[in-house]
Amino acid sequence: MQRRYELKAVIFKALAHPMRICMLDKLKERSWCVCELAMEVGINKSVASKHLSQLKAAGLIEDEKRGTLVEYRLVAPCILDMAACAESTILDNRRKRLDFAAAR
Repeated sequence: MQRRYELKAVIFKALAHPMRICMLDKLKERSWCVCELAMEVGINKSVASKHLSQLKAAGLIEDEKRGTLVEYRLVAPCILDMAACAESTILDNRRKRLDFAAAR
């Protein structure tokens, strides 16, 4: 049981940076090599590689070598659905609190 909680913590840690979430969004569309993805999101290739390493260590993405090219792909698209669900719930609750406060 402890190992499952540790794995979940690793996943949430990997999600704890806006750029990694952005990269996951891009990887949901299609597979990308690190050079293309770095250019697409506007960061240096070495920075992109570090982010991709964390996402891979968390098990959210996989890489595949094609000659000298390494392509990354999302293997857990449900993680983005979970994030969207949480975001929507939080925003709805904030709106309800603001509406309640305004009605007072």
